[in-house]
Amino acid sequence: MTGQFTIDNIDHLAVYPLDGPAKWRVEFRSSNAGLCHQLYVNGALADWADTPSVRHFDLECDGPAELAVAAVLPEFRMRDFGAFLPPENRRPAWVWRAGVVRHISHRPGDALKVFTDRATGQLDSQPAIVRELWPEWAGRWAWGEDLFGLGGLGWDGYAAPGLGRGAFGAASFGMDADLIDLELALAEQGEHRILLRTVGRDGQFADAPLIQTAADPPPQPPQTVAVTEYDAETSTLIFAIE
Repeated sequence: MTGQFTIDNIDHLAVYPLDGPAKWRVEFRSSNAGLCHQLYVNGALADWADTPSVRHFDLECDGPAELAVAAVLPEFRMRDFGAFLPPENRRPAWVWRAGVVRHISHRPGDALKVFTDRATGQLDSQPAIVRELWPEWAGRWAWGEDLFGLGGLGWDGYAAPGLGRGAFGAASFGMDADLIDLELALAEQGEHRILLRTVGRDGQFADAPLIQTAADPPPQPPQTVAVTEYDAETSTLIFAIE
């Protein structure tokens, strides 16, 4: 662990259902005095506390989740330290991740849609993820689209093409590229097919080659646990789990 981040001295992690679908209270115990705490879900920062005294998080999650709580210096409470988590927390066996380059050939209004078959062999009709390819906050960098000479290195545009923002060397001319981070928690056991589709403002679309990935999620929690029989001679209880 770094001097800014630790998962030591944190225990008694417990999860309780709250009112409403897929709502949970995550409680924990920590002896890291003076540090703020963060909640990681499937290896990614999901929430953080603004004061060192907080010992719970409220989580909305409807799929399998690997949870971890970390302690950090207050000034770093909003920084994602997921790369420092143990492998079992950082790379759950049921989570698919990918980074898609935000390419200048995509236009404002274009969308990236991700479809999955949930291990059935038939892709869903509705996307599991929708991302706007060029949201307002992502400055474009393209010849002929913006004022000449105002972009990076004196070219057209008004923002450099992802310099320091994403994948080194993935853009044109070996420059950096801004990445769209994708993540799916796959709740079904087995082989999944995933399709990435780019949809234009006019409804025209282009599909990338199908991706195949295996998922090994944890078993679903039991719906009911009931005592069905008691043997007084052997002091044995028999349970039925549904």
